[in-house]
Amino acid sequence: FFSVPKMPTYAPKDPEEEAAWEELVDNIREAAARGDSAFNLSQSPVLTAVPDDIKLLKKNVKTLHIDNNYALASLPRTLGELTLLTWLNVSYNQLTELPACIGRLTKLQRLHVNNNHLTSLPLDIWNLKDLEELQADTNKIKALPTGVLEMRKLNKLILYNNPLLAPEDVTTNVEEKVPPPPLVGDCSLTRQKFTECFVHLSFHDICGNSKIPVVHYLADVKALELMKTLLLEKYGVSS
Repeated sequence: FFSVPKMPTYAPKDPEEEAAWEELVDNIREAAARGDSAFNLSQSPVLTAVPDDIKLLKKNVKTLHIDNNYALASLPRTLGELTLLTWLNVSYNQLTELPACIGRLTKLQRLHVNNNHLTSLPLDIWNLKDLEELQADTNKIKALPTGVLEMRKLNKLILYNNPLLAPEDVTTNVEEKVPPPPLVGDCSLTRQKFTECFVHLSFHDICGNSKIPVVHYLADVKALELMKTLLLEKYGVSS
């Protein structure tokens, strides 16, 4: 047996943020006690993180707005416990990545992550089978993860103002042009990165958007060749 290291507790950096933090924790607890189905954590100029207490909303909250917080740089893993969510809005923050636990929110129908600093979306997004709307414009995304091809209910995909790769950009050295493979898993500390990785890029028409780049991270050459075959058979895509 081995012990999993405990994650450090977040501490507000100054009195102003500490006051905002304490008020937010109180608001979360009150909303949980009332059984609110929606919660709004928006327009804070000082908060840089979200309390783990957000998990207290898991019994009732279906709509969660964590937007327009101009110092907010991260989301907690406990967000993945809000499995009743159908709409999650984390737009207009300072996020550089989304936690893998987003993939546990399997009832999501709308996901807004626009106007952040995201370079990629988590691989775990493939779990969001009910997602109908993904708004990810105005980020730094070069390609989407394979999982978007399995989102059969997706009918609205917004990606403008991203440096999306085009077919002519990836004739050589694909690995150098796409982000490195992100951590994969379910928010636990057991997530690992691939020790070796082969990358394949394919282009698809998705929700009226043409030639959307989709990146496939594969563990070996056999998997790479199998992926190419499946793409050709299922989507008529060979490159």
